[in-house]
Formats: sequence, C-alpha cells, structure tokens
Amino acid sequence: MITGCGQGNLDYLIPGLLGFLTGGILFGVTYQSIFLKISTIGDFGQKTLEDLFHVNHWLFVGLFVLCTLVFYIASKIAESSKKTEMTGAKEL
Repeated sequence: MITGCGQGNLDYLIPGLLGFLTGGILFGVTYQSIFLKISTIGDFGQKTLEDLFHVNHWLFVGLFVLCTLVFYIASKIAESSKKTEMTGAKEL
C-alpha cells in the first residue's frame, strides 16, 4: 500500500486501509484466546540455542562466522559479475 501510494497510485489507498483495519480488528478480537495457547507451546524458559541443542557455544559462534563469510563472499561475487555484465553490454 505504501509503495503504491508513494508512486502516486491512490487506488491502493482504500483497499490498503481496509486491509490494515481488518487485520487489526481480527488481531484484537483473537488475541486473548489464541495468544495464550500459542505462548505455552514455545515456552522453554530462559535457554539459549546451545542449551536447547546441547552443543558447545563455540560451535554456534563458528557457524555464524562461517555463514557470514559465505554470504559476504557470495554477494561480492554477484556484485562483480553484475558489473562485468554491465560493462560488457556498454561495449556493444
């Protein structure tokens, strides 16, 4: 809705506002009955991921660093290949 209105398309405004209002009303009506059921399902107390999976915390640190490096390198490779495609298209 915000994107459509930001582009000047006001036909997004009425359906978007109606959707926001409908979602807000449904959330308010069902909050007390549904939230209590859902909140008891995932209540494990104050535990960390290491406690839940019974592994060393350095394993999670290492995996996080590894995933971060992989995504960083992949983004740099994708960025450089995009630049070479753009320069190749300009030469034609």
